[in-house]
Order: sequence, then structure tokens, then C-alpha cells
Amino acid sequence: MDRWLNPLVRKAEHEWQQLCDAYLPIRVKGSIWRYSRKRLRGDLSQGWKLHVSATILSACAVLRLIAPYLKRRGIWFKAPKSLAELHKLNSGIYYGFSQVGKFVTVYPQSAEAAAAIASELHALTAKFTAPMVPYDNALRNRSCVYYRYGSFSIRLKTTFRKKRVLAIARPDGKLVPDSRGPRAAVPHWLTDPFQSVRSQAALEVETPLETDYTGYEALTQRGRGGIYQARDVSSMPRKLCVIKEGRRYGETDWLGRDGFFRIKREAEVLRLTGAAGVPRVLRTFRANGCYYLVTERIAGKSLQQVLASRQRMSTRRMLDYCAQMAKIVADIHAAGWAWRDCKPDNFLVEKNHKLRALDFEGACRLDETDPPWGATPGYSRPRRSWDSVSPEAMDLYALGTSIMQLNREDRIPNQSGCSLQARDQETKLTSTLVQSDPTPAQSLIQKATFSACNSNSYRVTYFFLEFERRRRLGIAVSKGTGSREIKQKQKERKSVEVSQRSLMESVEQPNDVHEQNTRDFQFDLPFWISAEMPQT
Repeated sequence: MDRWLNPLVRKAEHEWQQLCDAYLPIRVKGSIWRYSRKRLRGDLSQGWKLHVSATILSACAVLRLIAPYLKRRGIWFKAPKSLAELHKLNSGIYYGFSQVGKFVTVYPQSAEAAAAIASELHALTAKFTAPMVPYDNALRNRSCVYYRYGSFSIRLKTTFRKKRVLAIARPDGKLVPDSRGPRAAVPHWLTDPFQSVRSQAALEVETPLETDYTGYEALTQRGRGGIYQARDVSSMPRKLCVIKEGRRYGETDWLGRDGFFRIKREAEVLRLTGAAGVPRVLRTFRANGCYYLVTERIAGKSLQQVLASRQRMSTRRMLDYCAQMAKIVADIHAAGWAWRDCKPDNFLVEKNHKLRALDFEGACRLDETDPPWGATPGYSRPRRSWDSVSPEAMDLYALGTSIMQLNREDRIPNQSGCSLQARDQETKLTSTLVQSDPTPAQSLIQKATFSACNSNSYRVTYFFLEFERRRRLGIAVSKGTGSREIKQKQKERKSVEVSQRSLMESVEQPNDVHEQNTRDFQFDLPFWISAEMPQT
């Protein structure tokens, strides 16, 4: 899939850069924005902002239509320096949820000019669809044009809750925070100049959002949709539930898949999988152009939080978690699906230490070949190898990486989030991991851990055997420098050697692996300490 997708992305980016060179020549060092011109002395410091929304698929076409109109009239405007930055804006997680949909920002010189420009921009972009801009007012129903009153200058700031924030001036001259929140698009001291051209949205019939659920609490919020906890008042007794929202055109990717598509796909996966390790679907419905999935609420905390808590975990508990992870993945595969987002953060640990899997928006059929839209770095192979890797193999790689992460003594991600700090202590990943579950998950554990180590079964087996040998002999690893101070506490027994040789002989060794990787069997620094661990 990437073989034709990558050229498509490169072509679009090249076209975008050409448009930027023609209409957005001003670059600002360290900024994601490009501007149509430099700021002039007569430009306003605050006023009515216009935002034109677009997806990465429509961005070039939209700018090609509106940029000539804006440039001819000398109107100041800006847009992202690349389509990759636009995708980040629309995700709502890199620059904030309030930035979703803010593709082109226009700075009119007056309220009257803003209303006229908005009407013209709406006419030029009427055929396009785009994500909504949070907290802005839409010019018209299903319009790509949004507006709000706000600051035009980053120099206009005030102190709010001990932080310096952007500000706007009231009529009396006092600076107040430039709020990007609900019902803040039109300050209370101003009259909405767009009211005459703004059409009222058609009133929709009441949806389950208003009639069946109450007490909403936003758990997460991003471009493709939110996740909310609410109380279901349509059933007795009234129970807490989780509502996942899939927004139309939210975080549209290069294949045209948006939040609506992803939540609808997740509902299908949960219903068809029917495994005990996934949430139970209560209902699905559509409202306000979005797709909603309602599932049972599962109390607990993520396995990643457990790993980061520094709580001591017994070997038995650790092996049980590994077996449960493998069982859940095996059940998903048995139902004909690939998860493609297997990681400790997506396993919820209940009070009884049972694991439940969450987040199936990126799942696909085992026989599908579409690239994953949001695979977590560290839990997926390098992007260049996606063409040759099946969805099942991607799950095995992620499961193996998760198992190896679970078996580390130091389970705390470092501040950069790029790797795990390895404390030089004895780890507990042994051959008993494979023997801890007699179910089909046993072979899945073997495959997954092999896959996580570059699919090199010979090296991984040697790695496991070295682990087991050092554990039984009480070989310690010194802290700090990477050099080891090895102390043998007891002699190696002959039975251990026999068991090691038998395990080595029982593993299938590809003919081309042994020769080309023999040089890798240097254990001056243990693999599990030197290897970079997943980004979380």
C-alpha cells in the first residue's frame, strides 16, 4: 500500500510548497506558519478572525481557490508550512484541541470587511467538506468558514492564573485573556457582525445524547472525536458507561478515513470479536453528523500506569499478564481481525488483575493490506517495512515488544518518552514465559517475542537461554557504566546445561540466520539493557 501512497503524499507536499512559494512567501523562524506578507504598521492588534477549515486531501485545492482572492485585495493571511503540519493541527494533540481545523487564518481590517470576506470565502469553498473548528462559530450550516474575535498579535498578553497568555482589550482598555473555549467566540461587549449572513442550523430531532445520557465527563478530546463518561438514564439501574465519538472529517488521513469511519470500525470489531477481554457494546447511533459507540465502563488503570507506578510485581503476576495479553490477541486473530495498536497503554487492569483490551479504531481484517493510520512508534516496525508485513505480524511485533517491556525491572519511561531507562538488574524473562499458558496463546508468545527481536529466532532463543542461565546462577549486573561485575554464586549444574541444549535444539533455526548473525552474539552489554525501548 505504501508503494503508491508515498508517491501520492510526496506529490501533494510538492504541490503545497509551490502554492506557499506563490502566495505565502514569508517564513518565520521556528514557526509552523507561513504568511502572505509582513505585518504592516496599520494592521489591527485584535479583531474578527476568519478560519477556513480543510483536510490534508482538500488543502491544496482550497488554497488554490481562496489565495488569489485574498492576495489581490492585500488581505493578510497565514497557513501551515506543510501538509504534515496541517495533519498535526487537525489531530488536536500537538498544538491543542482549539487549533483543529484552523487551516487558513485571515485577519480582516474591520468588522464590515470581515463579514464581506467571509461570504466570499464561503462561496469559493462551498463544495468542500472539512472538520469543525472547536469553539469558533460556523458562518453557515456545513460551511468551511468559521469566525471568532481574538488577538492578531502575540505581543498582546496578560497574566492569567500565574501564566502569560494572549489577550484582547476591552472597551475600557483592560486586558483580558483571549479565551479559546466554549461560547467565547463573540465577547459579551460586542455585537456579532456575521448575524445577517449566518444561517441558523437546522434543528435536529432530539438524539440519545440529550434523552438517554447525562452527567457527561470528557475523558479525552482530539480531532477525530472525544471519549466521554456518562450515566445511562434509559436503563434501570442507571449505570455509568463510556461514549466514544467519531467526528465526520476529523483527522482525515490520506486514504480518506476519518473519525466517523474509525469508531464505526471499532464497533464492528467489538461486536464480531465477542472475546471476554474486550469491552461489551451497549449500543451505537448517529447524531449531529457523528457516529457514537456506547460501551460498558471498565474500572481500573492501564497496564502502562501499573508499570510506571514502581510497585513491585511478582514473577507469577508478570507471567500471568503476559499470558493474558497473548490470549486476548489470539482471540482477536481467531475472529479474523488484527488489532494494530497492541501496547501496555491499551490494556486495562481490573481490580482482580484481569486485563481488558481497549482502542480498536485502527483494527483491520487479517486479509486487508491498508497501512495502519496511527501505529505507535516503538510498537511497530519501521514504516519502510510495512509493505512486506501482514497485519497479524504487526500484532505479533507489538505483543512481543509489550512482553519485553513488561519483563523489565525498570518500568518507568524517561522524561523524553522515547525510551525506557534500564536499571541494570536481573530481569525475569525466562523460558517459563512460554510454559506459563498451555493454551494456543503459548505459541503466540513465542512468535511475538521472536518478532520483537527483528524476527531472528536464533538470536532470541540465545537471548532467552542467557537470561535463564544467569538467573539460575545468580549472575548480577553492576549499575551505571555498562561494564559488568560478574560474580558466580554457585556452580552450574549439569542438568541446566542439558535443558539449555534441548531448548536450543527444539527451536527452528533459519539457514541464513546463523551465519549472518553469529557476530551479534556478544553479550558484553545485555541486549535488554542496550536496546532502545518503545515510545509511549
